Amino acid sequence: MVGKPSRWLRVFIALVFASGAVAFTAALWWQPPDDAAGLAVLLILAAASERFAFRLYRDGWVSVAFAAAVLAAVWLGAGPTVLVETAAVLAGYAFTDRSKRKLLFNFGQANVAGLAGALAAWPLPPPTEGITGAAVLVLGGLVAGGAMFLASSLLVSVAMALDSGRRADAVFLSNFGWLVPHYLAVAAASGGFAAVYANLGVPGLLVLVLPLAASRYAMKQVIDKTRENVLRLERANDELRTAYVEIRQMSERLAEAYRGTLESLVAALDMRDQETRGHSARVAAHAVELARELGVRDEEELAMIYQGALMHDVGKIGVPDAILRKNGPLTEEEWEFMRRHPALGYRILAQVPYLRPAARIVLAHHERWDGQGYPRGLKGEQIPLGARIFAVCDTYDAVVSDRPYRKGQPPEAALREILAGAGTQFDPKVVEAFEALYPRWERETVEGGRPIYLPQSVARREARRRAS
Repeated sequence: MVGKPSRWLRVFIALVFASGAVAFTAALWWQPPDDAAGLAVLLILAAASERFAFRLYRDGWVSVAFAAAVLAAVWLGAGPTVLVETAAVLAGYAFTDRSKRKLLFNFGQANVAGLAGALAAWPLPPPTEGITGAAVLVLGGLVAGGAMFLASSLLVSVAMALDSGRRADAVFLSNFGWLVPHYLAVAAASGGFAAVYANLGVPGLLVLVLPLAASRYAMKQVIDKTRENVLRLERANDELRTAYVEIRQMSERLAEAYRGTLESLVAALDMRDQETRGHSARVAAHAVELARELGVRDEEELAMIYQGALMHDVGKIGVPDAILRKNGPLTEEEWEFMRRHPALGYRILAQVPYLRPAARIVLAHHERWDGQGYPRGLKGEQIPLGARIFAVCDTYDAVVSDRPYRKGQPPEAALREILAGAGTQFDPKVVEAFEALYPRWERETVEGGRPIYLPQSVARREARRRAS
């Protein structure tokens, strides 16, 4: 909890402090201390443990004062437990962190946890002498310690989540989840310490200083090693994240370069055939719109459809101008030459890994739903979806646009032709989606002009160019 706390964090701290005050009062009223000597030893142990507390790998401190509190919950009752917890909190304030906000919060969460531990151990049967009695106390330590650890760590996790904006469960797992085995081991040992105290009294508690010191040393070694490993993993994660960002930026720049090449090729084709200038861009824009109407949402697939439609006639680079610009009907030999352009376009685009998916659309853009198309005679859903979408968009634009041998026809003529071709030339589902979009396309055609779809990266590049 660094810096000025948020309003919700301040409210939470106030609630936890108030709950702790109620727990402190209730515990002392319910089970007041009746073993002054034992309580005094545990108070000293708790305070001394805080003097030698050690930092977690994130925010927070750990000490073995927890063992003294569990022992109090198992053997001395609720009142002594909250007194031991309070002594540990005050010692922690004096020795490690002088934040008054943390003092108030820790007083609250420690006393709530202390009362929870005492309540958890209370239903257990009173211990008897011998192995059975010791087993009951060890079980009591596990139950009380588990309840105390859970209550304390959950309250601290919520506070840290409110302070950092992270999810409370993520905070708990990263800061406390890995400590569960260690705290349960200390809790079970504390139950064993209670058995020693039951048999040896106060001198037995003094003997426990050495096991507590050993426990503190072992826990510190584990936490130090864990902190070292976690920090190393975090550094590696940061390096991987940086590398990922750099690779993504390079990929975007490369994609923009490919798109620039794509647009240059389309411009070159337009220069060869002025009568169809803008046809590829219009068809590509319509293809993306129609794909969205069919439920395509993936940006990469939409970009592939756009690229395939935009580059569908790139293979005409290999068609002589005499054939490409001929005003009259083509001869059979000339048609044979023209029919080669899908395969040639495919071979051109397939050389570029980035454009290989779009190349499949280019290869299939003259296929028909009934299998009567070319170059491979594909039928039905054998034809890529992008090519089926393109076929409808290409026909619409071809009908409404001016050509060397005729004027463009009204949109109604394109609608009639596409509806007539459903199930033979065109995929019926694509035609159905086209019908839904037709009113808008008709309006745009009549009004003249429509916004052209650009992939996101192209749009960003254009925005940067205009800004500069």
